[in-house]
Amino acid sequence: MRFYVRAAEFLKGTMSISLRYYLFPSDGNPLRLSHRLVEGLISGRDFLPEYAGTRQTAVTAVVATEEGKPTRLVRTEGAIWEFDEDGGIREGLQRALGLAMSSISPSWETDQTVVALRPKLDQKQYDAEFRWEPGQAEIDLMVADIWPKKKTDRLKVTKGVTKRKPPLTYDARHAINEISSLFWKISNAIEQLKEPSQKGFGFEARERSRYDPDYAPLYRAIAEMSEWQLEVQSRRRTGKGIWYAVVEVMNWQDNVGEAAERHYERCQNRNQAVIAARRLLAQHAEKFGDYITVEAELMTDLEWEKRAYPD
Repeated sequence: MRFYVRAAEFLKGTMSISLRYYLFPSDGNPLRLSHRLVEGLISGRDFLPEYAGTRQTAVTAVVATEEGKPTRLVRTEGAIWEFDEDGGIREGLQRALGLAMSSISPSWETDQTVVALRPKLDQKQYDAEFRWEPGQAEIDLMVADIWPKKKTDRLKVTKGVTKRKPPLTYDARHAINEISSLFWKISNAIEQLKEPSQKGFGFEARERSRYDPDYAPLYRAIAEMSEWQLEVQSRRRTGKGIWYAVVEVMNWQDNVGEAAERHYERCQNRNQAVIAARRLLAQHAEKFGDYITVEAELMTDLEWEKRAYPD
């Protein structure tokens, strides 16, 4: 009967669900995390440098609310966050997603008596590296934070390093959208130039930045774009310099792909990168599926750094 009453309250709009986020550091006091911080950590826009290079336990508390006030703790979901050298968790989350996807048995497996070894091993690795269940002590701390009886019950709220952005007014949004709508024309025009023209373009842009002070920053910007493109063109023509062989396992849904895994090798030239890409493709070909592709790409270190991939 209680369930039906709760369901009726939810349908009437008097009850809703909210999320609370907590971090339980291995060598510190438990912390409450704001929604903005968690969203920033997940998207890669925010960091917690004090936990760089560590693995920490985190909990999402699902709380039922009525008229904006918490009424009961519905459930908790524990996880292990793997912080990179900058204090970010995005790379670790992507690795966890890759293991979770690999742990799913192939849809084409029809023999129920056959147990696929790889998915079971990946599930075991995923559980060991990224799953964690909070104990009663952690739950009690969260409950006290949600329904404090005294001031000290409230957990400290930690902050990331990203500054709170100022409000974007309508005029500001319109202006930046108007300006950025032409960016693709600029980059496309520069990319279409061949090396001799690229050299002349970059030189002329630098010259104009000296004689046209009103637009000097813009001329310098397109000169830098041209010089970068010229170096990439030279690398692609000669095959010299550092190259990367990259293979991505892409998860596709509604014609939108997201990289679940990224594997790469740093090579001394393009020929070595070609060989490395073939080897990586062979190693990960078994992950190809109905909605999963395995794609290879070669790129210079300039392009690698531009995409902000880890080295």
